Amino acid sequence: MALDKEIVSEVIACARFGELDELKSYIDQYSAAYLVEKDEYGNTALHMASANGHLEIVEYIIQKLGSSASDIINAQNDSGNTALHWSALNGHQTIVEVLITHGVNAKIKNTAGRTAISEAQQNGHEQTVEYLLSVVDPTNGNENPEEEKDVNMVGTGE
Repeated sequence: MALDKEIVSEVIACARFGELDELKSYIDQYSAAYLVEKDEYGNTALHMASANGHLEIVEYIIQKLGSSASDIINAQNDSGNTALHWSALNGHQTIVEVLITHGVNAKIKNTAGRTAISEAQQNGHEQTVEYLLSVVDPTNGNENPEEEKDVNMVGTGE
């Protein structure tokens, strides 16, 4: 059964504009499956919440999706950007940290050939760059093996 495109648009808009209560209402009324749907540009609710600095929504989406969050956390939009690209590009370091903790692959490149680290650097978010460089293993894109973190959902999907 195909999901209602109008509901998909509403869910993504709620994530974009930080409307957590409204987002929860849609998900409670319909399904968490709407959280993994993409808009016409390939963006998910996680992309929008991450890009706009809505930490509570990022945490809600990851919690609501549970073990399937690993599939969406590395999802790329039509420009190849992940939620990490957008949070790093906009300097939302706390969201960057949450995404890293949940196993995002920081070495994914967008269609311009840039990683989240280079996006943060190009936009002057040096603290975010320093954080990413301190936790990303340059050989595989995930966290440094020396770092002791509870990573329940290391990226296993695409």
